[in-house]
Order: sequence, then structure tokens, then C-alpha cells
Amino acid sequence: MALYDYDTEVVSEQLTPPTLRESKFLAWLYVLSKPIQNLWSLIFEDYKDGNIYTDYSVIATYAVQDRIRWTDKAIYECIVVTTAGILPSNTTYFVKVNDVFIGSNERVKYSAQKLLFEFALNKFFITSGIYITNNFVDTGNVFIMDTDSEESSVMPLDSLYQEDYMDLTATYATAIYDYTIFVPVAFHTSLGTNADGLIANFANKYNLEGMQFEIDTY
Repeated sequence: MALYDYDTEVVSEQLTPPTLRESKFLAWLYVLSKPIQNLWSLIFEDYKDGNIYTDYSVIATYAVQDRIRWTDKAIYECIVVTTAGILPSNTTYFVKVNDVFIGSNERVKYSAQKLLFEFALNKFFITSGIYITNNFVDTGNVFIMDTDSEESSVMPLDSLYQEDYMDLTATYATAIYDYTIFVPVAFHTSLGTNADGLIANFANKYNLEGMQFEIDTY
């Protein structure tokens, strides 16, 4: 990323006439340009490359510009000195600076390929026990009704056989999953009552169109 490298201190010195490159003048320029440097660092370091900041602690206090990683895996920056117990969701004290701690350079390489998918899940949730098993999907025992007989399943004349398809309760599987995401039960419990939703929310980012999955514990 040399093309986009930027250092406000170097630029400040280069744009200042040699006769004015005194310490007090340069220090003043450094202060003026500091917000630009912070914005560059946020985009080309934290967002692009990622950064694993310290996890939020309910017993810790934070100073201005301290950054922490919260339970949603986003990065928050302190904007007002805190006392213990103030959550990152409190916008008076914190501002979200990145939606996820993993850099975009890495995230664009994630896919639904099994090993890479497993790696992504474990990396995002900061664990090592999540794995995926592919399931055999039986599509043969399904009744299809189309606009003509050629594309429809056979409907026997004998009512004994029609019950298999025409009964009030279907006799074939209505939930078919192409693969299962297995999660350690202790870790699943630690995520709270919406554990499946949190895992599915991330998995859906890389799940192939038309593929269905379930989440199970072990």
C-alpha cells in the first residue's frame, strides 16, 4: 500500500519553507493535521488490516482514544473518560469506529468452502471448536405440483397412496439442511439466548445462495 502511505508529520515538514521549520511551528502543524492522520490510520490500518484490541471489561475505566472490542466484535473508541461499568453502547462515552475487528483484506478472502468457512467462524467468534459437516439431502421423497403433468409428480388413483401426499400433515421432510454448523455447547451458552441468531447472521454472509444450514451443539 505504498501508494497510499501518508504521514502528516512528513507532509507538514515538506510543505513548510526551510526557514520556518522550527520545532514550535512544526508542532503546531502536527496538531492541526492529527485528525487527518487518525482518519488515515483508521481506514488503511484498522479497517484494511484489522486490529485485535483488548476486549471490553466491565470493571475497567477508559481514557479518551482508548479502543476496545465489544461482544458484537466491533471496535469502539472512548470519547469521554469513563468510570467502570459504562457500556460501549453508551454513545455519550463511546463511538463505533469499525463494525468488525477483522480487516477487510482478510474478509474478502472468506468463502463457503468448508475449511475456509470453519476458519472464518472460529476467527470471528474467537474460539476453536466450531466445525461443519456436509449432509446428504434426499430430494426424492417430495411431491411436486406444476402447470402440466410432465413436470409434476405422479398422483396415484388409489386413495391409499394419495394419503402420502394429500393428508393434512405432510409425510415427507419439510426442513432439509445441506450442512450443519456444530458449536461447543459451553460456547453456545456463553453467547446468550440469541446464540443461533448471532451465528447465523455471520454465516449468512458467506452461505451460498440456495443452501440451507442448521446450527447444532455438541
